[in-house]
Amino acid sequence: MQLYDDDTTTDNQERKYSAFFYGTLLHPRVLKRVLNRSGDDLEIAPAILDGYIRHRVRWADFPAVILASTSHDFFKTGSSSADVDCVRGCYVSGLTEADMIRLDRFESGLYARKEIELRLLLEPVHGLDAIDIQSLIDPKMEGIHSAEVHTRKALTYVWGQSLYKLEAEPWSFTDFVAQKLEYWG
Repeated sequence: MQLYDDDTTTDNQERKYSAFFYGTLLHPRVLKRVLNRSGDDLEIAPAILDGYIRHRVRWADFPAVILASTSHDFFKTGSSSADVDCVRGCYVSGLTEADMIRLDRFESGLYARKEIELRLLLEPVHGLDAIDIQSLIDPKMEGIHSAEVHTRKALTYVWGQSLYKLEAEPWSFTDFVAQKLEYWG
């Protein structure tokens, strides 16, 4: 597993990065707007981040992920479960240094960029517009844990602020698309 798309880059080649997105950036329209480009050269696939839980951020349209153990302790939700202690999102590879700078700026200091390991649910497709949005949000998670999947390392943005700024209930991508996407993308 590798964090960078090509560990054999030379001095005249730009290093490429991989990332996991789980909130507003899940939607290609928002991601293209933040990157300020079409993303035709990127690859994207639905993925799962185990050991984390996605929460709503108070008074915001966007979510945050925190470690599942931290979530259970803070929100007093009891024991963990493999079906609950994971976050559905997308894996994007081929990101440039300029893309990462734009993403860091977009995350505006609320998050810490962290290296994580994720599971791909499908093989990546070429180009942000090639992904079936439904494959990114399908709520049927049964069988995912037993499915033969490939793991990848990637960067993601983990909540770096007070847990009191989070709500116990989960953030919904479906609700975001229905109610807020027009303002973001």
